[in-house]
Amino acid sequence: MQEHIHNWLTEKMKIPGVLACGLRSPDRKIFTRSLSPQFQPVALEAAFRSVGDTFQIMNTNRFPTGFVRWVFENYFLYAFSRPDGHCFGVLSRRDSKHPLDPLTLGQLSAEFLSLEG
Repeated sequence: MQEHIHNWLTEKMKIPGVLACGLRSPDRKIFTRSLSPQFQPVALEAAFRSVGDTFQIMNTNRFPTGFVRWVFENYFLYAFSRPDGHCFGVLSRRDSKHPLDPLTLGQLSAEFLSLEG
């Protein structure tokens, strides 16, 4: 499964507007990819660990959530969760010549939800 996830994440980095992405599995393993040296692996792992924790807390408190978006000064962080505990996140710029468009975001979500895991 790990190789499958690594390949899938690597493919997602080719999408215009994607700066970094990551996936957290139910066993708390985190897989990340980034195009920028600005986003160090340790920082991305911490961010995607927090994404997974957020979904767990929301589910524990009975907030049915499968998608969230964090808005930062210069970035958006989109995150998706599956019922099996997998979480996927995508980091993109807020103001960009190549924004991550809603259709592409929908396709990413659909692919993530259908990933075998």
